[in-house]
Amino acid sequence: MYYRPRGKYAINRKRLRLSQSWKTLGRDDRNELVNLLKVLGITIAVIAALYFVGIKGLTYIGGFWNLFTGETGPTIGDETAPPPPTFNPVSPYTKNSTVTITGFAEPAAEITLYINGIEKSKATTEAGGTFSFSGVVLPTEGKNVITATATDRASNISQKSAELIVTLDKKPPTLTITKPKDGQAFSGTDTQIHVEGKTEAGTTVKVNEIQATVLADGIFKSTLVAKEGDNKITVVATDKAGNEKKVELSITYSP
Repeated sequence: MYYRPRGKYAINRKRLRLSQSWKTLGRDDRNELVNLLKVLGITIAVIAALYFVGIKGLTYIGGFWNLFTGETGPTIGDETAPPPPTFNPVSPYTKNSTVTITGFAEPAAEITLYINGIEKSKATTEAGGTFSFSGVVLPTEGKNVITATATDRASNISQKSAELIVTLDKKPPTLTITKPKDGQAFSGTDTQIHVEGKTEAGTTVKVNEIQATVLADGIFKSTLVAKEGDNKITVVATDKAGNEKKVELSITYSP
């Protein structure tokens, strides 16, 4: 199929004059002409796309496709930094020296993890954009500030993520029982035993497995019903990190 400059098409070795009308063409000539027009249309569309979008724009389209396929090849022409990683929530207090950090970011990005501003580890996100760091060591007993950055396939680096703060606390809470005294004896018709004491603010207190009321300053109160004879009282204080302090005492009651 070719074009002669004398104003005639050659289709299947037949010369087609431009002056011929569509109705005078045979079926084969019509099909060949339609196919020729299709090829010309596609060629013009590709040239127009390259002109208006540009090669650089087409590389961005390729990068967008990689987000869905999970391909890890470099994206040429990508100069846009990825969004910063997002952490999944974790307990803000722990008594364990290691934690697991998970979250999500741009697929196939390299995630760099920092603790207190120091780089600790790297991981690559899965096709769905998730990442995980297991066994992350908390270096400071107290407040640990965790952040991360994402580096995409074109080596663009994101801004730092929002801070994830985890407080490492291995010490049990303070616990003092002010009343009753260990070994104290009670008698009379009043069978109620008032248990009072003080612990750290924010701590949970249970008296014989019953949760006590704890005020903002750590003072707690609870009431038990005594039975005749010896009565064992167990007070357990648990802080936000899960550390426990237990105090046991015994009182005697007689009617």
